[in-house]
Amino acid sequence: MKDVHNAALTGEKELQRLDAVLGELIARQGPLIHEPRTDYFASLARSIVGQQISVKAAASIFGRLQERTALDPARVLALDEAACKEIGLSRSKMRYIQDLARHFVVDSAVFNHLESLNDDAVIAELTAVKGIGVWTAQMFLMFTLGRLDVFAPDDVGLQRAMMRLYDWHELPKRADLIAFAERWRPYRTIACWHLWHMLDNTPASN
Repeated sequence: MKDVHNAALTGEKELQRLDAVLGELIARQGPLIHEPRTDYFASLARSIVGQQISVKAAASIFGRLQERTALDPARVLALDEAACKEIGLSRSKMRYIQDLARHFVVDSAVFNHLESLNDDAVIAELTAVKGIGVWTAQMFLMFTLGRLDVFAPDDVGLQRAMMRLYDWHELPKRADLIAFAERWRPYRTIACWHLWHMLDNTPASN
């Protein structure tokens, strides 16, 4: 994990050089380190739970899922509709998480090769699974694999943070957000971590 720490610290120093406004934020907030994760099922399930709901609500639902199943794919797969309703999972998220669980029950190492793939290949493979979209795959890259150069332009929290930090009066178009974030390469993930932290709104993938 020492390499992760060193790379993140290097990235923060470089961002302070590349973007004075973001650099001031980084200096105020101090180092932010997110250790890569090894439990891929838990990470993906957490991201599915967090889709299109608040961070607080996602944390509560995921906590109940964890308490009920210990995040064991076989136990998740065995949940009936009533149990999922008690946990707070919608029918669609219940289907998505149980479909994900099925992949891990069939082969617990189903995604272990993802670490060796480039970012685009990881996104392509994960989005082939029902209920996993590009946003979820991006969160997996950022928080589970620890990839340091990922940007999620569709994340509402990031959009809000960027508008506040740069004093924008309206949200730029998606393509403009992507173009703006190019200044942060090759440390776009680290920029995102600081922007989320600014609003205390880190996604449930964290």
